[in-house]
Amino acid sequence: MRISARGSVFGAVALSGVLLLAVTGCSSDSGEGDSESPLLGGLAALGGGSEDRQVAYLDAAAVRELSKADSERFNLVARPGGALLNSYGAAPWGESLKVTQIDTSVDTDQAGHWEGSFDAKAIAKSLEAEGYKKSEGDGGGEVWTDSGKSGMAFQVSEDEISYSSKGFDSKKGSSLADNKDYQRAAECLGDVYRADFSPLESGDPVRLAVAGQRATSAGKNTEVLCFVVKDDETAERLEAKLGSVVSDEAPKFDGTKVTVEKGERPVVRAVVPDTAEQRPGRLVVSDVELWMAVSDL
Repeated sequence: MRISARGSVFGAVALSGVLLLAVTGCSSDSGEGDSESPLLGGLAALGGGSEDRQVAYLDAAAVRELSKADSERFNLVARPGGALLNSYGAAPWGESLKVTQIDTSVDTDQAGHWEGSFDAKAIAKSLEAEGYKKSEGDGGGEVWTDSGKSGMAFQVSEDEISYSSKGFDSKKGSSLADNKDYQRAAECLGDVYRADFSPLESGDPVRLAVAGQRATSAGKNTEVLCFVVKDDETAERLEAKLGSVVSDEAPKFDGTKVTVEKGERPVVRAVVPDTAEQRPGRLVVSDVELWMAVSDL
């Protein structure tokens, strides 16, 4: 199973130093999911072919609000997770787009969708200067493509930007939000400002793993790990293993609550409270023992 501090989007970007999440500026501490949750709304922007990709969802507006009290505390989780924003190469939009203009984002290594306030005309001008060509998309709207360089395609408006390395298919198909495992994981996480999904592989006892961040204030952050597993027996084994990690690593994970919900898609949840001294994102950056507990199930 591809779960490691370096293998996940969250861990890999953090270790490279550029790790990467409404209106109220903070998230509920409720553990209950919602079919209309912002997280599922973000996942709905990605096509159904993203299941084998690392996916990062971020409510950036919420984190900017939380960061006003302590920007250093949230710097591990404050940036969108897509490689397009965190690459070392020059951005195709030049200076016409800044990360602070993005309010919410959902990204993989090949595609993504951002919502915010953008200068569409300036971005279009920058793309054109970089050799991108404008055409009418199959489903309507302008599409900017550059097959000679990155192969990336963009759709740009004043409040939304979508990008894909495979272009845009006009056919209405399923989205990542329609995937039952992702639905289950989102329900498990509840109201989060950030979620980082690890890729699943067929045949693994754990079908999907995700790390989420919740906060009621800048000083009280809660990290949630959710694992969608193949059967109740696997759920029981993972519950026991997570409990052993909490005990063996004391006091690192003191206060952690591990629960299991059995059924058609069993899910194991570990809710880990932080103190004001701990940095959000630690479970997949430094204190990875809980995250790694699934590696040898």
